[in-house]
Parts: sequence; C-alpha cells; structure tokens
Amino acid sequence: MNTRQEILALLRGQQIGKIPVSLYKIDPYDEKSFWAGHASFSHLLEKMRSSCHNFYFFRPNTGFFFSDPSTIDVKEERTQDSRISEVVTLTVETEKGLLTRSARTTKLSNQQWVLKPWITTPHDIEKFLSLPYTPCKLDLKNFFEKEAAYGDKSMPLISLPDPTGVTGFLFAPGDLPKFLLDHEKLVTQLFEIFAERLENIYRDISTLVHNVIIRIRGAEYLTPPILPIEYFRNYKDVFINYVIKPDAKLINILRSGNLNYVCYHWHDIRENLLPYVLRLGIDILEPAISTIEVPMTIAKIRKIAGPNITLMGGPAIEDIEFRSSYEIAELCRDSIVQNGRSTKFVLIPSDVPSSIPLSPQTEENLLAMINTANNFTAII
Repeated sequence: MNTRQEILALLRGQQIGKIPVSLYKIDPYDEKSFWAGHASFSHLLEKMRSSCHNFYFFRPNTGFFFSDPSTIDVKEERTQDSRISEVVTLTVETEKGLLTRSARTTKLSNQQWVLKPWITTPHDIEKFLSLPYTPCKLDLKNFFEKEAAYGDKSMPLISLPDPTGVTGFLFAPGDLPKFLLDHEKLVTQLFEIFAERLENIYRDISTLVHNVIIRIRGAEYLTPPILPIEYFRNYKDVFINYVIKPDAKLINILRSGNLNYVCYHWHDIRENLLPYVLRLGIDILEPAISTIEVPMTIAKIRKIAGPNITLMGGPAIEDIEFRSSYEIAELCRDSIVQNGRSTKFVLIPSDVPSSIPLSPQTEENLLAMINTANNFTAII
C-alpha cells in the first residue's frame, strides 16, 4: 500500500504493520514550497519522500472573511524596510471607516510578524460588522489538480478554521479574551456572523471532496492558558459556548456529506475539556505532544480518548531544535509506547521549522525522528 491507502486504512482501524511518521505541514513533492527553495532542506525532503507518510495541506480561497471577492475590495501595499524584509499593509474601506492590518515578512522565514492586527478597538469590530456579505463560491480546481497529480503518494488535507479560529486571528495574541471580557456583546456578534458564513463553506466542502481529511483549527484561542482562568472562572462555559457548540454544527454538516475524516487541531489540549471535544465525533486529534518536562501526555490523552480516535503527536519543535538526537529518539519511542495498543497513531512534531537555513542539529533530530518510527517494530 502507498501513503494515502495506508492512512485511510489506519483511520478505519486496520493494522498497516508500521508506525506512520510525518513532518505533516511540509510537502516534499511541492517544488515551489518555502522549504524546497533552500538547499539546506534538500536531504530532509529526499528522506521524507522515501520514508514518511506525507500530507499536503490545502486552504481554499474563501474571499475576504468568506465574502465573494467581488464584494469587498482589499488594497495591498508593500514597503521594503530592509534588504530581506518588507511590510505588507492590507486596507479595507467600510461605511464606518478603514480597517487595516500590517505585518512584516522576511525571505528567511515563512512566518509573518503582525505589527497591527485587524482589530485593536471596539470600533474596529463595528467596522467588520458593517461589511457587506455575498456568499463565497468555492473553487477547488487547484485542489483537484494536485490530488490527480499526486495520486496516492500523499494524503490530501483541507484546512479550515472554526469561528474561534477566524475571530482569534483578527486580534493581537491574547487580546481575544480581553475583548470578550470587556465587550462581550460585540465579540459575540462577530462570532455569530463567522459561524453562519462558515456553515456555507463547510456545506460546500462536505459534498465536493471525498476520502480526504478536513482539519478544523481554532480551539486553542479560547483554551487556557491563552484564556486566563484568573479572569474566566467559568472558562468551561466559555469553551462550550464559543468553541464546542458552533463546532458541533460544522462537524454535523461535514458528516451529512461525503465520506471524509474530521481532524481536530488543538494546541494545549486540556484533559478536563477533552471529553467535550470527543463528543463532537471527530476522527483525528492533534497535536498530542510529549516533552521531557511534561511526560506521559499522550498516554493520558489516549486513556481519555479511547482506542478509536486517531492521535497524531510526538516531540515539541522546541525540543527538536535544541536537544540531542539521542534525546529526540527517546522522546519518539516514548510517544509511540504511550499510545498503547491502539493502531491509530501517527508520529508528528508539534510544528515544523519555519526559517532558513535548516540547522544541522535540527536536521539530525528530524532524521532521528523519522528513523525511530521506521525502525520501531514492537507494534501491538
């Protein structure tokens, strides 16, 4: 069997005779990717093509916050601020004033550093609420072309936000809880609008694709420690009302369409909130991260989740970047053992390198991770 066949078999609970390992967000077959553009990644990409279960991420074009591109004009201005970086400013005109977002990008990283988020004041929320809306019609032509070109050598994954993920993106890191505390009514209106618009997107996706993974992201924006329990004594209620309830509707929409698999992306998984997420009827939960400082995390999650949920997890990217290859190999073996007797496990890091060049130590540790999974034979 090849990658896609084996991942689908694993999701159905079949034994595939190996521990799947993936660097997940890195697509080794994409010659135009950030990683393929630098020679320091060449050996790692070659190793991935020969020894990993690879995924390719696809994010559909959904217009400006799910409104048809013809409805809202987004102006972009680029200003070179150094030899290797530039500032990108986006501007949208509304009946209540201008909305702007500025971020710095650099040739040395695929990350953005936000200088000014979309929302910094309550009035900015009112500007968003005043925007016109025409439902965005999804165009998945690029996805189907890539699916046909890759065949079964890679597992397709469509990445979508939930209302929390969309709303959290609009604020500076950590500001969503503050605004929720001080301006609950306005923030709730924003959530409700995005929830309604996302239902249309999810409904289209559910009937257009088949046998792919649909990855939902956003829950961590309203999960402690980002949601400070010192100010939100009722943090469980906040999580249920703003994360679980809207996500339940979206997942039900996906279930009513073609056969696909729901992946729930959730950093900082909390054991006392996990049962609410499991009731959503997800197929995959990630990332379940095990570290030297906080051991047995995967075992605890597996105990709560039971044997039928596919867990994806392994070492943290911070450990991969700074620890020895011996320590990483031990962390990977420990992650696999913690999963127990369930066949539903994929070894992944918490994240992937986002800057160039790739350091020799990080490369050595990622190779150690791949080799550990490939050589692990004590399965079930």
